[in-house]
Amino acid sequence: MTVTNKKRGRPRAFDKDQAQAIALQLFWKDGYEATGLSKLTKEIGVGAPSLYAAFGSKAQLFEKAVYLYQAQCTPFFQDAFAADNLTDFIHLLFDSAVKSYTQENAGRGCLVLDGTRNASDPKALEITQKIRENFHRQLVDKLTKLDAREPEQTANVCQTTMIGLSGAARHGLSSEKMRDVAQMLANGICAKQ
Repeated sequence: MTVTNKKRGRPRAFDKDQAQAIALQLFWKDGYEATGLSKLTKEIGVGAPSLYAAFGSKAQLFEKAVYLYQAQCTPFFQDAFAADNLTDFIHLLFDSAVKSYTQENAGRGCLVLDGTRNASDPKALEITQKIRENFHRQLVDKLTKLDAREPEQTANVCQTTMIGLSGAARHGLSSEKMRDVAQMLANGICAKQ
């Protein structure tokens, strides 16, 4: 007869920060809807009850991952928002987007713009919608300070352009080609000001 030594007591606690980082990569790569609970628990190395105990729900884990994503990507846009003229701002904004969306050893595209594509979970959709709306307000404020002719409309064009750049990155367009496209679009926007 073989005797097995089973460990007793509470299972080893997992690192919540590491779990969020793993979730970030999964959500960024595959999107919210395609990143199922089984994939999350397998990659993080915990059971569903532990994951729910730590984060509450898949949507709440997604929210933590999105905030981690924002912390990692915000530095890419600092130079753009520090620009003191409209032309520099728009060119730097799109250049920053290309750099952010094509980082090495990271997902491609923007988690906030693309992460909830095809998602049906209202909480996940609400998370990214609030962030997009906040970024839109930041664009309008900056464009107003830089005397853009139609700040609201220009912000819409900039945000739509960034959505397009994010999609191009997800589809594998090279960063060089994306920069060319981004600069052409920036030139067109600036010419209308």
